[in-house]
Amino acid sequence: MPLFRRPPASRASPTLRDWTPRIVDVLLRMPAWLRLSKTEARILAGYMDIQFVPAGIVFIRQDDPTHADGMMLLLDGEVSVEKSANQQADSLVVSIAQPGALLGEMGILNDAPRSASCVAYTDVVLALLTREALERLVSEFPPVAAKLALGIASRLAERLRSTSSKLSTLSQVTAAMHPTLDASTLVGGLKRNKARRQ
Repeated sequence: MPLFRRPPASRASPTLRDWTPRIVDVLLRMPAWLRLSKTEARILAGYMDIQFVPAGIVFIRQDDPTHADGMMLLLDGEVSVEKSANQQADSLVVSIAQPGALLGEMGILNDAPRSASCVAYTDVVLALLTREALERLVSEFPPVAAKLALGIASRLAERLRSTSSKLSTLSQVTAAMHPTLDASTLVGGLKRNKARRQ
């Protein structure tokens, strides 16, 4: 069964043209790291496909080495972003992505396995940019592709700074707790020795 699906034939089937204004609007509302003009946003929207994912489906799997699904812009619904220490461990919900979130952008730029899983928390609508479509964009509209690549790189740099800051805070907390842990271990050892002597 494919991960992505079109809506049932009984319902009106939206086309890319129906969703283009929404894609453009979402692209223009992106934070400062992606600075596209309205014309550039329309060009980029023309390279994206609309995908529908039912609630409960894992559409990006952590550590998956394949990149066929590309990068996704969440247009409607909510997505649970999850990470686990290994394949046997339960996953931890890192965040709930809302409309406007970009998903899987690292996978479209390099060949590394997926860093997290994405699960459709509700039925979701995604605008998908495949690697093949990105390559066509690079060939046909290099300035737009360059802005997109620089925007993604800027976003990843922001994430790296945030992660470094969190690691620094964690390191400080651990260092502050270390003497306390040593003292409690020492006190516990003294109590056990005293109990053995009695």
